[in-house]
Amino acid sequence: MLDIQQLSVAYGGGGPALEDFSLHMKTGEIVALVGESGSGKTTAIRTVMGLLPPGGYITSGTIRFAGQELTRLPERQWQALRGHEIAMIFQDSGAMLNPIRTIGGQFMEYIRAHERGVSRREARRRGGEMLERMGLPNVDSILSSYPFQLSGGQRQRVGIAMAMTFRPRLLLADEPTSALDVTTQAQIVAQMMELRREYGTAILLVTHNLGVAAYMADQLLVMRGGHIVDRGDRGAILGPHGASYTQELLGAVPDLRRERYV
Repeated sequence: MLDIQQLSVAYGGGGPALEDFSLHMKTGEIVALVGESGSGKTTAIRTVMGLLPPGGYITSGTIRFAGQELTRLPERQWQALRGHEIAMIFQDSGAMLNPIRTIGGQFMEYIRAHERGVSRREARRRGGEMLERMGLPNVDSILSSYPFQLSGGQRQRVGIAMAMTFRPRLLLADEPTSALDVTTQAQIVAQMMELRREYGTAILLVTHNLGVAAYMADQLLVMRGGHIVDRGDRGAILGPHGASYTQELLGAVPDLRRERYV
C-alpha cells in the first residue's frame, strides 16, 4: 500500500534532515516512528503528504502509494489525493482551525471542497455524524462552537473526525496525543484503533510516547539524526535485545515504581 525507498530530504543548503529512509506498509497496518526531537520523524510524514515547509526538498528516493509515484506528482493531482486517499492529523489540530469560524462552518467547507455537489445541509449532517463517531457529546453544540470554546481534547477529536471523513486508506498522525492529559490520550488512542478496525485504514504514527507506540503499532521504526537506527515488531524493539539507542530511549522513560528521594 505504501512503499518508500531510500528517501532523502534536505532544507535549504544544509545537510540531509532525512537520509535513506525506507518503509513498507500494508493495508490496515500501524507503524510508529519514535525518537528524540529533530530525528526526522515529522519530515518523513510531511514528505509522504507532499507538505514539506518552504526550503524543504527531496534529494533522492521514491514514494509509491497504491502503485502511484508521489515524488513527481503535480499539485492538481495532490489536491485530489489529500483528504480522500491520504489524510493527516497534526500535533495541535486546534491550531489548524480558524479561530473566527465555527466548527460546523469549517467542517462543511472541508467536505464541500473535497466533494463537489454536496449541499450545506448534507455536509453539516455528515460532519455531525463523524463527530459522534469520535465520541463527542452534544454534537449540535460542538458544530455551533468556535475552536476557543472547546477543550484541547475536543479540538483534537474534531481534527481526527475531519481527517477520517472520506475514510482515507492512509492516515498520517503527527503526535496526535501531545499536550493532552493522560485520560484524553487514552481516549484518542482508543478511537484511532477503532477507526482502523472499522475502515481498515493504515496509520503512520509519529510519537515521543513509547507507551502509545507499544500499544498501537504493529511495527516500530526508531530514528536518530535523520536515520532509521532500529526497526521491527514491538517485541523485538522494546525487548531487552533491541539496539543500544533504543535501550537509551527506554531508559529515559520515568519509572514511577522507583523509590523517590525528597
